[in-house]
Amino acid sequence: MKVLRENEISLVDQYLNASCFNKISDRTYQNMLRYESKADAIEKKLIKRIKEQVRHGKVVLSSESKVKA
Repeated sequence: MKVLRENEISLVDQYLNASCFNKISDRTYQNMLRYESKADAIEKKLIKRIKEQVRHGKVVLSSESKVKA
């Protein structure tokens, strides 16, 4: 069995998070797009699926807001 790299786990987490909550932070989305060229075939499928969901409005991009104390 292949040992999962940290970025693979994170990508799966982000995919599941986006699928469950129908949103993804713009920063996470941009990082994912930059990583796409280095991704393996399975990771590329996950990224492609998220891109399609964003394009069709099923998943929305959200800006990360900082809480002021």
